Amino acid sequence: MLSTAFKFVRFEKSKSMGILAAIVISIYLIGIELGMFFYLADIIGGIVGNANPQYAQVFVVKKQTENVNQLSPFDIRWVNQLRSIEGVTDTHGFIITNVSARFPNGKDAPAVVVGSDYPIMAAGPYADLIYSGDISNLAAPEIVSTDYYDNKTLRYDVVPGTRFEINGKSATVGVMTKDAKGFTAPLIYTTTEKARYYTGMSSTQISGIIVTVPNATKIEQVVAQINQIAPDLKAWPAEQIRTATIVNVMTANNMGMSFATLVLFGIVSGFFIIGLTMYSVTYDRIKDYGTLKAIGASGKYITWLVITQSVLYAIFGYLVSLILLVISKIGMAKGGLIISLSPALLSFLFLTTLIISVGSSYFSIRKLRTVEPSSVFR
Repeated sequence: MLSTAFKFVRFEKSKSMGILAAIVISIYLIGIELGMFFYLADIIGGIVGNANPQYAQVFVVKKQTENVNQLSPFDIRWVNQLRSIEGVTDTHGFIITNVSARFPNGKDAPAVVVGSDYPIMAAGPYADLIYSGDISNLAAPEIVSTDYYDNKTLRYDVVPGTRFEINGKSATVGVMTKDAKGFTAPLIYTTTEKARYYTGMSSTQISGIIVTVPNATKIEQVVAQINQIAPDLKAWPAEQIRTATIVNVMTANNMGMSFATLVLFGIVSGFFIIGLTMYSVTYDRIKDYGTLKAIGASGKYITWLVITQSVLYAIFGYLVSLILLVISKIGMAKGGLIISLSPALLSFLFLTTLIISVGSSYFSIRKLRTVEPSSVFR
């Protein structure tokens, strides 16, 4: 059956190319949209994602907060008070504040300073995010980090050793991260003391607390206790506050709906374009299918013959789409747009390809059910 199906595909070269083109365009667009969606989700929740996973199991912020990119300061004494809770091994205050950075070319750029205590640096960056330099460099006076992909946003070719100003105060790049990006503005990591120096935040306040709970089974218990004893604060498991931040931003800007609409449009348009083209191919070869029936082929055989053709289209179309996605990923990465082609995403795209292609064959199968062997002689 496979060889027969391949002969049908190969015989109608022009229309087969049309079907493949429709599959490639649909799957490529869906892949790009989903890749950009997950990229945006990563940077929206970047402050949580960039925190050191060894320490950052629970985040404590002001009670009204549902977006970790917008934190309000509160009393620093809570850092020590929360440390006494059962299941908590340590607590780490951190600072997040918007600043203005000025570079030697005279251009200003908005940025966000993230400060946490050295040497743990619970709020980040951690070793896997370091592109050049060493975390220990952050202990030196005026040393901060910038991200490799933020140079365009900062409008300056930042390299290790670059001197610039943060809120009018001198700073030097001693560490460069890679893909430790923020959503609202580039993230500049440093120690708590330097973050206070650059931002002017009072020594009695912090933006949030990272609570270390190494036993995963006790996280919910710790969260409940913190919410009970600190009514003005709210404790979140790290992944929950990251998800809440993504949902908050996506819904506020209707980005989620926009991506969902584009993906749905790609699936629906591909389904009908491929389906109608396959129907046209089937109609042109109606006598060939009639001949198969005349020599004894069953209706079930004909159905599986059409489905096999659609699977072949799906496989070839998916492989071409995958090549285009990989090329696009490499090209976009040079501009700082990191599209992740994860195994889960690629599996979803392959399944979507099969659904679109095989589902589209319904029109052809329905037509062939009515074909009589006598049609060969008309």
